[in-house]
Amino acid sequence: MKARFTLTKGSTQYRNYRISVWALLILIFLLIGFAFVDVGSISIGSNKYNLSLIRLNKAIAYGVAILGLQVVVGYTGQIALGQSFFFGMGAYIAAWLVADHSWPFLLTLLVVVPSCFLAGMIFGLPALRIKGLYLALLTFGLASIFPTIVKLDSLNVYTGGANGKLTGYKFKAPSWIPLDEIAQMLQNIPLLGPFFGDGPLSNREESRLWKYMLFAIIATICFWLISNLIKSRPGRAMRAIRDNETSAAVSGINLALTKTISFGVASALGGIGGAIYVAEVGIASPDDFSSLVAIYLIVGLVVGGVGTLEGAIIGGLVYALIPDWASSTQSVAFVPERWLQGPTGSLILGILLILLTLFMPGGISTALKKTKKKYIQIQNPSLK
Repeated sequence: MKARFTLTKGSTQYRNYRISVWALLILIFLLIGFAFVDVGSISIGSNKYNLSLIRLNKAIAYGVAILGLQVVVGYTGQIALGQSFFFGMGAYIAAWLVADHSWPFLLTLLVVVPSCFLAGMIFGLPALRIKGLYLALLTFGLASIFPTIVKLDSLNVYTGGANGKLTGYKFKAPSWIPLDEIAQMLQNIPLLGPFFGDGPLSNREESRLWKYMLFAIIATICFWLISNLIKSRPGRAMRAIRDNETSAAVSGINLALTKTISFGVASALGGIGGAIYVAEVGIASPDDFSSLVAIYLIVGLVVGGVGTLEGAIIGGLVYALIPDWASSTQSVAFVPERWLQGPTGSLILGILLILLTLFMPGGISTALKKTKKKYIQIQNPSLK
């Protein structure tokens, strides 16, 4: 089937298309922020699902962590299940610097990123000798021991032990950003105004919006850097190792260096995600970084789409929203109500995963790309 529109890279039409897409994404991003600055809900049938900036900020944190998994799993082909270790490591380092040393949140990233990068390279050394399920088992063991490590008595002064580490950090929106004026302008739009609240924003709502924008900017920078990395020579080396490790070695690619760098980059992104997470929730708790988190991050990776940047965004949303929405579902056609009560609410999540695996084997992002190709095809002039 021929696409309805064909665009050539470098052409004026292609540039206008890219500008329009980015402008639309930024507009949607801003509208969502102002619409859900307070807790809102989405109704599907008789079910109501809560949505707020708190959950969207968590989705951003998870998305950045899954982006790290894309580097090591999706682009380098290493089966690593220990991302929750570095997710927790970044969270605890940020919490410790904020709570005990009064560092501002953004400044903590200067310590979180190199610390997690170096730790990731060190823990990635076993990948030089083992691979496949054995590497998966090793990295999953790393994720499993993290809650125990932060509970050690010798680290209690830094981590807070089983009680966790409170940050006490409060975000304050800069006075030069007219958040309240924008909110009132949106409220005056005919028909759509009520979706954006009523009246001026409170200090708490301005703080939530500022955090949402700040976290989104950090995430955008991460995605932009990884996008450039994948297109660069080291990125091509990673993909060559994923496709055929023997051929990559014969071609002169340094397997050891490339693998350890991929683990380091993935771990650094996991640390950034953890720092964003603890900045949102205000506490680093051992239970928030258990081995179950490692499993959910892998689920988000697979559902979103392995080896795609867009898959990390979708995976973050899936992790942040679907488990909670599944447990909030009260009625589904042809499903007995008793199946949806209590912990069995996760039944819906399991069914969704099975359906996605069967009908979208490449993940949601791959399915969306296939749909897009039916309407818009991008040609590369250098390949003609």
